[in-house]
Amino acid sequence: MTAQAPPKRRPVRLSAWRTVAYEIALNGWRVLRETVNDFSLWRIIEYPWATKALDLHPGDLVLDVGSGTSSYPHMLAKEGVDVVVLELDPDRVRWQLAKRRTTARPGDGRFFPLVASATQMPIRDGSILRLAAVSSLEHIPDDAAVGAELGRVLAANGLAALTIPYTSTGRQTFFKGIKRFVPVGPNAFVQEGKVGSFFRFYTDEDIQRVYVRPWGLRLSELRGFGRSILNGRYHETRLTRYWRKFVLKDLLLALTVYPLEERFDASDPLYVMFTLRKG
Repeated sequence: MTAQAPPKRRPVRLSAWRTVAYEIALNGWRVLRETVNDFSLWRIIEYPWATKALDLHPGDLVLDVGSGTSSYPHMLAKEGVDVVVLELDPDRVRWQLAKRRTTARPGDGRFFPLVASATQMPIRDGSILRLAAVSSLEHIPDDAAVGAELGRVLAANGLAALTIPYTSTGRQTFFKGIKRFVPVGPNAFVQEGKVGSFFRFYTDEDIQRVYVRPWGLRLSELRGFGRSILNGRYHETRLTRYWRKFVLKDLLLALTVYPLEERFDASDPLYVMFTLRKG
């Protein structure tokens, strides 16, 4: 009698449409009018990419770094993925826990909110096979410590999916004429009058120095988004007041303008998405 091969696990995929549907399910129809947790155009692009890049299946475990009040870990849990939410702000961790309690359903993956710093993770060396950091690392001033920690906690052949702001040469301004961001270092800014609002852009050399070389990680090809149209003529203009409104508009932009822009526009992207593999 021949042994039967174990059934193949279905891969987890989040399409742009599915991320919007999950956002509505988690936070109500009001998010179509005005988001409550920074869900907008960029997230509709990032969440599907990160999920596919990590090659996730139900039952896998993901460490989500700097989750804030993101719905992304809840979307993964709805797909049967176990998620550790690592966030420094206790209020945001309580928000994540409350959201989990009110939206959990049978069949969800497990959900572990954790108050901790990405610069000193209370996690064993080499214990994480999948790690996500979506638009979070650019807000941490000591990014060198974060890069060292990412490499430390990744297991052999472990994979990290990161999205961070990008510049090929240098950034002198951010949100010029919209919000007052003051330069505090090379490609680094702090919003005037707002405590803790730190924002950093990365060059190719920065990515190598902070995230690749400390542990000899393998870097994938960089994928960008937010170029001359979606960023220069939409996001970093006064039209940004609509950025947090009318999510269906953002869905349309993600499905139509984004792929065309990436194919035909050679200008700097606002963000890059890439993976790091250990070993």
